[in-house]
Amino acid sequence: MSRKKRTTASTRPTNLTAFRQAERRWKDRARPVDLSLAFDPERLIWDAEPVEGRLRGVCSLEPGAEEVCWRVGLDELAPTGMGQSRWKGKEREEEGDYAIVIPRVPGLVFFPRILPEALQRELVVETLQHARRPNLTQLDKLYELPKEGLWAAWLAGKGSQVVPRTEEAAPGSSSCTQPGIEKALEGAASSSAACGAETPQDIERNVTIEELLPKLRWANVGWHYNWTTKLYEFERGHVPLPPLILRYCRTLGRVMPWQHVFGASDAPPDQAAGSPQQDWRKWRDVYEPDAGIVNFYQVKDSLTSHVDQAEEDAVLPLVSLSIGHASVFLVGGTDRDVPPLAIVLRSGDALLMSGEGRRVFHDGTLPDHLKAAQPDGVDGIDDWSPYGAYLERGARINVNVRSVF
Repeated sequence: MSRKKRTTASTRPTNLTAFRQAERRWKDRARPVDLSLAFDPERLIWDAEPVEGRLRGVCSLEPGAEEVCWRVGLDELAPTGMGQSRWKGKEREEEGDYAIVIPRVPGLVFFPRILPEALQRELVVETLQHARRPNLTQLDKLYELPKEGLWAAWLAGKGSQVVPRTEEAAPGSSSCTQPGIEKALEGAASSSAACGAETPQDIERNVTIEELLPKLRWANVGWHYNWTTKLYEFERGHVPLPPLILRYCRTLGRVMPWQHVFGASDAPPDQAAGSPQQDWRKWRDVYEPDAGIVNFYQVKDSLTSHVDQAEEDAVLPLVSLSIGHASVFLVGGTDRDVPPLAIVLRSGDALLMSGEGRRVFHDGTLPDHLKAAQPDGVDGIDDWSPYGAYLERGARINVNVRSVF
């Protein structure tokens, strides 16, 4: 009697693309993550002197492999409170504010520690408080959520209140409707509960606000995007972006010295005649994000590789902010045969994808062994403890905004 060989998470099929192989490596929960194989700003070695206004850096990834990057200064962040120099400590103040350009992926810019702790805490509050109508979440389709939102209702002591189901809700429905959020690996521990999937037990009983809150996975901001049809629903009208999200993301798109990304004399990628949105020379004046999504990841959540294709002209910057526990972000090329670069993202980091970099495969994962210390309370927030407790359970908040028009 023949036996079929069992495939485990660590068994690498020979027909996988380079990106899929990398996904299996980084999402394999059976073995520790080796961060020495990832691009990590804490391990960068910089040259002593700049060249043409930028400083060359090298990150060793594995024996015989290294990633070259360029550090460029940011001179206009002071009014916003952003920047590495705003972190506590004299050495931070003397460090200056900067961004890292990674040439391997055209248009990719990394901003390590760009959000000081005080700004991170303010964004945690804003993102949780704005996860309510008119900003739709993945739970709105299944539940008649409280008008003030799940978070505000829970803070008000309504945790035991039952949340009615909508008429659309049906047995077997999943509240994790954003494509790509899935269990990290075949054979790994199922993340259906972490992803918000309804179980038979959930269908047969009432669900309270306290039970539903951990199932929150995303909220749209700005123009509403339908994850089923993959189309913007402009008929719903435009909801202004939350003020802090708009301020910080717009700032990064405008203060970036783009000549160090695309070259002072290079033509902008895919430039259309008469289109200032596609001319990076004008982004400092015209970049205005008007849509986005806030992802509320839990420890066992991950995102499968994908290319963002929602916008007709996917050239303008997409800005991504990371708050909470650390994660590994994979970014590759225009097909999955291109080996991706793994980047360590920590709380307070930001990424910007623009130009050709808007059309590359990418994904992210939040390994449970990358948990990190969370920021303490801050003046101006009456009670930080519930927000801190939310992050300590393993949460990572990821803000992604872009410009539709």
